[in-house]
Amino acid sequence: MWPGMALASCGEALAGEGTHVWAGVLHASLAGLAHVDSRTAPPTVSIASAFASAAASSAAPLPAVGDVVTCRVLRLNPRIASLEILCVGGLPLREPCTGLLRREDVREFEKEQVEMYSSCRPGDVVQARVISLGDSRAYYVTTAADELGVVFAQSAEEGATMVPVSFNEMMCPVTHTREARKVAKPVGAMMQAAAVDE
Repeated sequence: MWPGMALASCGEALAGEGTHVWAGVLHASLAGLAHVDSRTAPPTVSIASAFASAAASSAAPLPAVGDVVTCRVLRLNPRIASLEILCVGGLPLREPCTGLLRREDVREFEKEQVEMYSSCRPGDVVQARVISLGDSRAYYVTTAADELGVVFAQSAEEGATMVPVSFNEMMCPVTHTREARKVAKPVGAMMQAAAVDE
């Protein structure tokens, strides 16, 4: 789980530790593993911190080509974003790794028109896929898929957690200001779209 991820509607689950309710939907407040306590009705969902889990774990996974990773954006320049890889496939790393997102790996179309500052910003949490082990200092990752991209961002003006409004914009719920991002399409929305197509 990653911060801001939608977990369930308020009628389906109760908010436990590491979660919060926004607009009638239960969201994760932390990066970590979800726990469901079915002793309550409806069940209580809580999130165990990824960092606490990593400290308790005796073995940490290392990213491999094809793995989906959760990253935090550290720095940007016009050609590349420097990332801190925090989780691999939902499992936290014992120590963060360095990742690089190149401009040509942000999306699948019109790659030459990509602007890094319109795709992500420092502090954003991003879902990406490892495409190369790179060199000894960094992994190369891509966000060129519907389910990959920014999953958590804070507005520049208010610092509020923004909500996605399209595949390339997020909005501040306080000021309603929109900011450009390469937004990850929520997995639940993808499954609903697939069911409609069938």
